[in-house]
Amino acid sequence: MDAHELLGLAPGASAHDIKRSFRRLAMLWHPDRNPDPHAQEHFKALRAAYESLLAGLTSTPPDDDAPDEEDGDDEAGAAPRGADRRQDLTLTVEAAFFGGERTVELEGDGECGACAGSGEEILRHTRLCASCHGTGRTHGRHGLAPCRHCAGRGYLTKQACPSCHGSGRQRTLRPVIVHLPAGMLDGEEVRVDGAGDPSPGLPPGDLILRIRLLPHDLYRLEGRNLVLERPVSALRLLIGGELAIPLPGGTRTLKLEPGAATMRTLRVVGAGFPGRKGKAAGDLIVHLQPKLPEAPDDAMRSLLERLDALAAANHSRHLPDVAIWEARWLGDQAEES
Repeated sequence: MDAHELLGLAPGASAHDIKRSFRRLAMLWHPDRNPDPHAQEHFKALRAAYESLLAGLTSTPPDDDAPDEEDGDDEAGAAPRGADRRQDLTLTVEAAFFGGERTVELEGDGECGACAGSGEEILRHTRLCASCHGTGRTHGRHGLAPCRHCAGRGYLTKQACPSCHGSGRQRTLRPVIVHLPAGMLDGEEVRVDGAGDPSPGLPPGDLILRIRLLPHDLYRLEGRNLVLERPVSALRLLIGGELAIPLPGGTRTLKLEPGAATMRTLRVVGAGFPGRKGKAAGDLIVHLQPKLPEAPDDAMRSLLERLDALAAANHSRHLPDVAIWEARWLGDQAEES
């Protein structure tokens, strides 16, 4: 069949038309997509016709009046290859924070190594056929017929391969090394060129991994901001000081200013998830949760009594809400006490 006819083209078709037609037919006849037993042979014929027609155009001067190719059709001129493979890659927050090299095992289906794809195992010793009990014959609709399990011999010289259960195929694991940039977020993708599934007669496509972040007991992400809750002594909130904060890369010490013993938020610009593709790193956001001492022993109770006495000596400064309440509702009694 003529190359033009095979691709459904009229003689004199342009490179643009040749590429477009081949792309359409290749998707239809690719052996990975078409179960027809003749698909691979027809696909090769299409590819040969495509290459032949394009080669014939190289000696033809370009037509200055020919229209430009449409956007997106450049892919049709690329060499055909296998389909891309997509799957999820689950990471911890820490692993996504740092990135780095990671080995991903891809499940596939390959030839059984034990039987070389035959699905059969040669027996060391012949074995009596259990179906016909060694007679080589079984009862059928029209009387005795040769046993189909032993081909009428009455004995077996091979059996189904125990490794693949007679299928000739076996589950395989193919390791692929992936280089992850630091700071990948849930839903982002990383592409590994040429690591897709192999295709007969074609180079493999790409492996596209979609990142899935596991929930974390401490951190949560708001965009690139790394957010955590940190319990802290109410006394430390009052007097200020240094406060240790856990991060994926280790512990960071933050300065805590003296203030009220109430919920407070600390923000460190740029200390959150690393930036990517020109985007700035996120912030570290720490929500401080004040906690009062519980079950004080005698020594702590004595200190708390002294602390309360010092605060009560100057209610208006140290305990303004208590002072206002007592002045309103206790009046002179509060002054006398």
